[in-house]
Order: sequence, then C-alpha cells, then structure tokens
Amino acid sequence: IQGKGESIWLGWFLYTILIRFSDLCQRTGKDKQAVDYRQMADALQKALEEHGWDGNWYRRAYYDDGTPLGSTQNRECQIDAIAQSWSVLSGAADPERGERAMQEVLERLVKWNERLILLFTPPFDETIKDPGYIKGYLPGIRENGGQYTHAALWSIWAFARLGQGDLAESF
Repeated sequence: IQGKGESIWLGWFLYTILIRFSDLCQRTGKDKQAVDYRQMADALQKALEEHGWDGNWYRRAYYDDGTPLGSTQNRECQIDAIAQSWSVLSGAADPERGERAMQEVLERLVKWNERLILLFTPPFDETIKDPGYIKGYLPGIRENGGQYTHAALWSIWAFARLGQGDLAESF
C-alpha cells in the first residue's frame, strides 16, 4: 500500500527477465548492458536466497512494515505456489531448497481428490494485514486460496523442470 513491500515471487520472475535480457544483449553486441543485467541478477539472487527462505519454502513477499507473507509466521497464506514454482523456473534457487519447496507444494497445496492445485493456504479471512484486492474474494475462491490456473500451470511446469515429468503429467 505504501510501496515499501517486497515480492519474493516477483523477484524470481525479475531474475529470469534480467538473465534473458543479458543473453540478448550479449548476442547483439551490447556487452556493457549484458554485464550490468547479469550483475543485477546475481545481486537479486543472493537477496532472494538470504531473505526469501522460510525454512521449508520461500516466502511470497513482505508487507510495507517488513512483516513476511507466505511464512510459517502467518496464520493465513503460509505457503504460496507461485513463489515456489518461480524459484525453480528461474533456475536461481538453491537446487535443494527449490526441490524442498516444491515438495511442500505437493504436500500442502495439491488436493488430489478435488483435482486442484491451490494458489496458497490457508486463505485470507480474518487477517488484520491488508494483502490487497485478493482478500476481497471469499476464502477459498479464486486468488484467495483457491485454484488459480496460471499458478497451477507454473507448478506443473516446475515439477517437470525438476525432472519429475511423470508427476507433472499426472495433474
């Protein structure tokens, strides 16, 4: 709300963009820009690993006041699929951590009987922190702890990227 919060999942995404643009700049002879983008990506990767890991998965973000979101400290939105998936898809996460994070997605966010991959759990309901528009949905609906299709697809892609093709295909 105050523009001071930080997004871990968006950090993984930005890392991916910086690496791809660095490669593009390198191929087009813009060597200085390629180096600059690579340095930014390296610094971002270190920050994400240092401040994003919550013990068994990556946090989703931090509120303006520095309170984590997507953490074991939270009663609502303890784990988020997008942060875990993009940690793997970016190629930036520590490999063991990325694999552990996706194992948590499998255990906590995949609901086989309902054929769902939840965006996060538990949904927002009574939190005093304002996570934005997402809390406007009823608990368990759409972005508020329900299945959100692009996030579910990113999780499947991340499992495939980890070499778990049979698991990815089973969804």
